Amino acid sequence: MQVDIKVVQLLSSRLCHDLIGPTGAIHNGMELYEEMGGDGGGDALKMVSLSVAQLSARLGFFRMAFGLGGLSGRQSAISEARQLAVGFLEGGRIKLDWPLDGEAEPSIPVIKMLLNVILVAVDALPRGGTLSVSLTDRGGAAIGVSVKAVGEGARLKEDLRRALFPVGAVGGEPDLNAHNIHGFFCHQLVHGLAAELDVSETENEVLFVVLVQG
Repeated sequence: MQVDIKVVQLLSSRLCHDLIGPTGAIHNGMELYEEMGGDGGGDALKMVSLSVAQLSARLGFFRMAFGLGGLSGRQSAISEARQLAVGFLEGGRIKLDWPLDGEAEPSIPVIKMLLNVILVAVDALPRGGTLSVSLTDRGGAAIGVSVKAVGEGARLKEDLRRALFPVGAVGGEPDLNAHNIHGFFCHQLVHGLAAELDVSETENEVLFVVLVQG
């Protein structure tokens, strides 16, 4: 299997970019605790605790989305994936609407693809909003995956769209960077599943739909 070293490097840059925030907050919180000691040190420790939780949530999400494996096996794969998404978005400006009742039970590759679609959809909400996720059994082994991003100014940036649809993209192959590499990785996962991805936009709404055939 041929590995594109640039894709690996850019994914690493993306991970570092998303993890440096809570890591820096932990460092700042410990410095503040050392300076204040018993006077207000509780606030510093609270900052550290929240940052540690955020860092752990992001690591868990990225491990499942980008890595091999990543699930504990203590519950259904889709339930655990939902928990990872909840933790990833917790404390931010984006709310997650992902009911689990009556959902299909997709394979691990489909779940990884779904988490990457969610990551792309997050970037479509620069001012925050709501992500609505649903999975439907289309009969046989076919599964429909839907992620709807709704919020003020919701849109899919052009460079991210080109990374998501690199074949036949306007302007040719995408100029990959740390800000759109997850779109290209998502495309690779969709392609690997022989699935079909469609993105439609209306005012303040971006809808991602993937049909995975059995």
